[in-house]
Amino acid sequence: MKTQRLAAAVTFAFSFAVLALSACATQYDSLIKTVPVGSGTSHLTALPFVACVKAKWATRPLKISEYSPNADGDVIAVHGANGQTMLLIDAEPSANGTGYTIYGDIVSASAYVADAHKCD
Repeated sequence: MKTQRLAAAVTFAFSFAVLALSACATQYDSLIKTVPVGSGTSHLTALPFVACVKAKWATRPLKISEYSPNADGDVIAVHGANGQTMLLIDAEPSANGTGYTIYGDIVSASAYVADAHKCD
């Protein structure tokens, strides 16, 4: 009986994770089709750059998350009160460190862009 409950719980958790990741991908796809609100190149490599931006964005009131859409890049997303992705930064390795583009539609996007530039 305990094994069945554990199996059911694991299945539920896995299903929820897959659903959450597919929702992120859908929101990601829709945001990157919009006009970017900022971009730049950091001298840092991708992981230190993402860590720097996350630290800066964590001081702001909106919730943030991070995921990797591919093996080389990383995405930091800013979420609104209803869970929707409102702003994201797509960071990819470049010849000089990390190239990044910021997409989104929030009033305070300029503050997030300025924070990301502090990590250049």
